[in-house]
Amino acid sequence: MDKINLEVVIEDILNFGAKYAKTFNTKELEFSDKFREYCEENRCGNYGTNWMCPPGVGDIEKLKLEVMNFDKGIVYQTIYPVKNIKDRNETDKIRDMHNDFTRRLTEHLKDKHKISNILPMGAGPCKICPSCAYLKEEKCYYPQKAISSAEAYGINLGTLLTSCGLKFNYSEDSLAYVGVFLL
Repeated sequence: MDKINLEVVIEDILNFGAKYAKTFNTKELEFSDKFREYCEENRCGNYGTNWMCPPGVGDIEKLKLEVMNFDKGIVYQTIYPVKNIKDRNETDKIRDMHNDFTRRLTEHLKDKHKISNILPMGAGPCKICPSCAYLKEEKCYYPQKAISSAEAYGINLGTLLTSCGLKFNYSEDSLAYVGVFLL
């Protein structure tokens, strides 16, 4: 791991616009294959349509090993106002705003803190491209910008948030999304 001061990085993440941010040890992560089962049920409509969603993102066991190559992580939340929590179009737009935030923050952290090895995870599917190259059986057009979700990697976010003293913050007028950086 690069020599970085995680407390300074946390402060920077909060100043960048995240509502909450906490560090964790990757050894403490809980994995569950159930998240893949949820993906296979395709409730969100993205299974088999995106390189950053299952099955395109890769074999769950290999992804778990990739995660365990990192020692530390940071979990953070963004919270946005929402007019209608039941409006899928609105919540999808907010999710995409969270993922855009994650991409911008990733670049900021790399540049400012000289972090050479960072694995960002956002929420839900990657939506950089209007139509993912996966559907055309082509390689990802933007592999350096594409991000997957922690759930696609099998990470139990509920347990992670609880262990960090955080919780999902949903209400009728706000929507929270969770992201993870592995360092």
